[in-house]
Amino acid sequence: MVIPTYWARDSQTGWKPGDIIYDHPTPLDQEGTLPRTLESLNVLEDKNFYLVVLACSTATDIEQAVEQRVTEMVRTAKPPIETYVVSHSHLHAIRQALATAGREDLVDVLSLSGYANIRNMCLFVPYVLGAEVAVLIDDDELIDDPQFMKKAREFIGSRFMGQTIDGVAGYYVNSMGSYYDDVPEEIHWMTYWDRFGSKREAFDQVIPGEPRLKLTPFAFGGCMVIHRSLFRSVPFDPNITRGEDIDYVINARMFGFKFFLDNQLYVQHRPPPKTHPTWQRFREDIFRLLHERAKINGQTPQVNMTILDAQDFDPYPGEFLRETLDDKILKSNLILALDYLANDRIEDTKETIRNIWLANTKAIPKDNPFETYLTFQRRWRSLRKFTSLELREVFYDILQRGQIYYEEERRLEEARRAEFESTTKAMRASTLEGVPFFKGLAPEYIEMLRSISWREFFSRDEILLRKGSEDHKLYFITKGTVRITLSDDSEEEMELAEMGEGEMLGEVSMVIDAPHSATVTASEPTEVVTIDRKALFELMSKSPELASQLWHRLAHSLSNRLRHSNVRYMSQVREAYDVADSMLGTGLLGETSDDE
Repeated sequence: MVIPTYWARDSQTGWKPGDIIYDHPTPLDQEGTLPRTLESLNVLEDKNFYLVVLACSTATDIEQAVEQRVTEMVRTAKPPIETYVVSHSHLHAIRQALATAGREDLVDVLSLSGYANIRNMCLFVPYVLGAEVAVLIDDDELIDDPQFMKKAREFIGSRFMGQTIDGVAGYYVNSMGSYYDDVPEEIHWMTYWDRFGSKREAFDQVIPGEPRLKLTPFAFGGCMVIHRSLFRSVPFDPNITRGEDIDYVINARMFGFKFFLDNQLYVQHRPPPKTHPTWQRFREDIFRLLHERAKINGQTPQVNMTILDAQDFDPYPGEFLRETLDDKILKSNLILALDYLANDRIEDTKETIRNIWLANTKAIPKDNPFETYLTFQRRWRSLRKFTSLELREVFYDILQRGQIYYEEERRLEEARRAEFESTTKAMRASTLEGVPFFKGLAPEYIEMLRSISWREFFSRDEILLRKGSEDHKLYFITKGTVRITLSDDSEEEMELAEMGEGEMLGEVSMVIDAPHSATVTASEPTEVVTIDRKALFELMSKSPELASQLWHRLAHSLSNRLRHSNVRYMSQVREAYDVADSMLGTGLLGETSDDE
């Protein structure tokens, strides 16, 4: 889960020319909405995820103050989830690492300036952390559904009506309990700019009623679930000034990815009042809608891409991507200017009239936005590939600097390690009676195995096994949990599984004497019993009966692993199973199916 939070200068200083414009950044001397959002996470039943709070500043000279303020705020809130605060210092370090590695060309792909760039950081950080799914919410929302994360995970990455669910959109519930926008029913200047009317029509078509999932032309950036297969290929468009969430749905659809709205996935939306004048927010809408329309109109045939039309996104945003957009801009700005003039707001009137001029000049993209986006998308993929191949561990270490590791947790882990390391060598010799793999073995065999086994302790995020290692041992988890991540020779890494107390690792490399193809990392303080391959083989050579029983158990363990393993892992597991089977002789395996 990633929560971007936006911070501005103190209230007395206020906005300065050159500062980035966001709807409602929190002044540094105020508390803002973030604490209540963090507090609302306590309601969640499923807390098995990482939380990233992305601290974003409106000005470069307050970046450090913003990072310190947000870090302090998160420490005070103590979210019930493992949490990271990521901010400008981490971005600068990542950029420096890219430059040092000779990839200056990729440095500006990442930024914390502007909504779309910040959303891309909301994707890049989960990618580095190895997440399969990114859940995006905002710092002005409340979660009151204990099942929110369960619902967020429920469908993502699966299939529905013959289509892959690459993205899931939830929706906002306002203070009145409605999914409509909190705006006055009648706004004079919106007679021709009926954006909220089009949105209401779209919401009524997609949100209520059956089925629970519906293909959607819109999404809310503050309630958006994105699968790794989508965010590793499709970034947000950095040239969009606002409305980057709906634009992302357009980009995803172009590349063949689908967003579905889940009408049981929602957040309570409680934004503070907007601080910038109507004409200014209208101006940003003008720029982004003209950009989106030009992007759709500028499409050219590409391999593995879909040509889209404005009507593919009806009623919203499709209604505002047609050729009638220019007329809507002209008439709506004229009416808004007259409203300002009637209230003697001369400067606001001038700026509103200037919107009309901008819509016919600077707001019209000079280059084809479709081609510009394709260029950025290719750079995004290059960054992602280079990260996976060269700098994942460097970037991971940079992000670890922002980990909020509460003192109580740190003290408990240090105490556990100290207790473990203070025991004598004899006391650390393993106890095998409670290990399921050895259940039922004769006591004399248990005693023989105890003589070659050892207990080890691993802190959270400490690596037990690294891909490519030839340190061949059996690992039996007696306390804690570990995660197994796999990667191929090109770029992609994925989490295969999480394993816990009573489970075993290492049987594949134990059998086929090959380098480890996966990395195993402790998800929490973890204790394991280990048995070295060489020592085990020497012991089995002295006791054929023990060897027979252990090979039998290994073969069944490998059979179960094969049945539940990821397809990219299957070939190695199957090879190990075949070797174990040949060592045993098929008669010792009992009644097993061909699939086993």
